[in-house]
Amino acid sequence: MDLAQFLKSDLITDNTKELTKNKIFLKTFQNSKYANDVENFITPRELLKSLNLKTKFVGITGTNGKTTTAFVLSFLLKKLGFSVATQGTEGFFYNLEKKEEKTLTTPPILTTIKRAFKYCPDFFVMEVSSHGIVQNRIEGIEFSIKILTSFSQDHLDFHHSMKEYKKIKESFFQDDCLKVLKGKIKSKSDFAIVDVDGYDFKVNSKNLYVLSKPLIEDVSMAGEFNKMNFSLALKSASLITGENIEDLKDLLKDFKGVSGRMEVVCKDPLIVVDFAHTPDGIEKVLKSMEGKKIVVFGAGGNRDREKRALMGEAVSKYADFAIITNDNPRCENPMEIAKEIQKGVTIPNEIVLDRQNAIKRGIDLSKKEKATLFVLGKGDEKYIEFCTKKIPFNDKEVILNIIKE
Repeated sequence: MDLAQFLKSDLITDNTKELTKNKIFLKTFQNSKYANDVENFITPRELLKSLNLKTKFVGITGTNGKTTTAFVLSFLLKKLGFSVATQGTEGFFYNLEKKEEKTLTTPPILTTIKRAFKYCPDFFVMEVSSHGIVQNRIEGIEFSIKILTSFSQDHLDFHHSMKEYKKIKESFFQDDCLKVLKGKIKSKSDFAIVDVDGYDFKVNSKNLYVLSKPLIEDVSMAGEFNKMNFSLALKSASLITGENIEDLKDLLKDFKGVSGRMEVVCKDPLIVVDFAHTPDGIEKVLKSMEGKKIVVFGAGGNRDREKRALMGEAVSKYADFAIITNDNPRCENPMEIAKEIQKGVTIPNEIVLDRQNAIKRGIDLSKKEKATLFVLGKGDEKYIEFCTKKIPFNDKEVILNIIKE
């Protein structure tokens, strides 16, 4: 059976409703409970083995920093002459050119396999979310290297506790493949205990590399935390290619940054757009720059409610004024979300639910107060998600239009 031809002809499906006598069923961890009556099937591992791909997979997980690390690493690999696919929060890219829009940070395994087969890259760099690990959307993939960027509160609506959330992230690092973690080693035998942002991770000691401090100081993106993201990419690139880290640093001189990540959209007034949407992420972004700060931010609906007041507290630590607004309210009441955030805000603040008006208000204030404006939470997203619709919206475009007017 030529599975490559079947895949090329779109005759492999992971949906029982699409299954016909001409199609092959891909039985996965996610769909197995719906496929009890399917007798003839293949698994992701069998499909990947049959395709005989020469692609090396790189898996990057962490609460914050996945996207930046993925793009820095992809940039380095491309500069070294390798072909590279990049998959994650921003969509799917081949040789840093966007080919598909975002669906899920870690899509179903069949999507990943189809992309790897179609483009046959030397390296496939993919963000691996905690949801993707739980639902095994990485089933069958043998990673060449795995990276952990950070760990802090997020997704407790899904994982219910930090203990469970850590356990899921931890499970990704139990095999013998190369592993690069940000943290500090506390003890090491067959399994090491690594302190990652104050949490003890038990990981396989074999082929383990832990970075306790940055390998590079001069990076093209603002924020002390980005020095570590760049360093994780540098170390990983060195391990999988054999290149010297100092030589790799020279290549980064041409790296221009990642859209929607610590992106300076305007210099007068100074306006920064970032994807930060967790308490820890917000703190890292805001404390990375000095001076007076105004922040426009919100929190997603139908997601971890516990972090909302904590986000307000994080903004209050480092900013002078907060404007609370919509950020993908989904099926929750936007004002209720805003009020839950406001409970943690201890600095002067106001609620402006219309995100465009909130940004305009922020720009006006930043001009008046000579302050830096941070617009947080959505990064390079192209929409605001409500319960039954998505409204086209991009922070950077809105900011530039307001400035132009």
